[in-house]
Amino acid sequence: MNSLIQADQHFLVLTMVMAAAVFGIWSEHKKWFGKVSGILVTMISMSVLAMIGVVPVGSGTGVSVPVYNMVFDYFIPISIPLLLFSSNIVKIIRESGKLLLAFVIGAIGVVIGCFIAYSFIDLGEDSGNTAGVIAATLVGGSINFVATGETLNFSTNPYFSATIAVDNFAANLYVLFLFLVPALSFLNRFWHKKKDTDTTIEEQADKASPVTMERMAVSLFLAVGIAAVGGWVSPYLQTLIGTDLNLSILIITLLSLVVANLFPSKLKPLENTSFSIGLWMMYAFLAVIGASTNIYEVLKVGPSLLLFYMVIMVFHFLFLMLSARIFKLDVYEVIVSSAANIMGPSVAAPMAASLGQKRMVTPAILVGILGYVIGTFIGVSIALALS
Repeated sequence: MNSLIQADQHFLVLTMVMAAAVFGIWSEHKKWFGKVSGILVTMISMSVLAMIGVVPVGSGTGVSVPVYNMVFDYFIPISIPLLLFSSNIVKIIRESGKLLLAFVIGAIGVVIGCFIAYSFIDLGEDSGNTAGVIAATLVGGSINFVATGETLNFSTNPYFSATIAVDNFAANLYVLFLFLVPALSFLNRFWHKKKDTDTTIEEQADKASPVTMERMAVSLFLAVGIAAVGGWVSPYLQTLIGTDLNLSILIITLLSLVVANLFPSKLKPLENTSFSIGLWMMYAFLAVIGASTNIYEVLKVGPSLLLFYMVIMVFHFLFLMLSARIFKLDVYEVIVSSAANIMGPSVAAPMAASLGQKRMVTPAILVGILGYVIGTFIGVSIALALS
């Protein structure tokens, strides 16, 4: 289906991406939708615009959208350093250690949920490989989806492209649900009540150094430089260790942490400026994620693949929710770790930031990258077990 704004109308597409981000930011500051997160508003807005044909859909159409590609290629590598300049490793380990535990519990929930779904949902003659690819992407991310598909020679299977479409649709719906969880008061009995040591972004802005032109310039220079080094080193490291995985996000994260912890006093004046710019870039990125929901491709595939995803996600969340009482996890540890499982670090990090859990931004990225490391292994193992 052709959209009102075509993929090659770059400035119009970019205007809509920026508009969705601004609308989400304004809605959160103005409390237009109560407790609903601004990022949730951004994603829904862009999803609706894509589905009604105002902006081009971001996946499953066979049409490349240069603006979306630009956001994917540049915004995430640059925003990660911007969000990490205030990172303090000692503080992260002390205050957010349970996020890793929550992530592992969530990954176990994905694996068990996959076997449950496989037991009563028929995905055709290549169902074992399909299940493995789905588990890989839900533990890790799209990197693992492709890597597992190639390993299993699944990339030529007709279900491969259909699974990509369903994955985008189901995962986006799940992330929208996660943003609503803190507002669902009937679930409060499952969460450990923790004293909230975080402050809102506005309160942090009052205490930190003000945003200036010089600080914006220096912040962006450092972030782009770190992203450039990460992108340059990544291919050499991939060749050295013999992997097809894109290691640039991992390297960029590590470099950002090294710089932040070697020069904390130098970066302190940049904290408010860099975090604000990085969070804005994450809003734009999630607007593009919203545009990637291609409901038409999902409808072509039929209900079985979507149901398979939904069974895994429902069990994953219930498993995490029930484990929260045992391991004393709070609601933010559950939903941020769950987002790291289902959508990876690029969604978990802005979710943590937008919910005011700044201390979880770095752990969210790190556990999400752990998903990249283990996702392919888990997916291939499940496929071999079920085939």
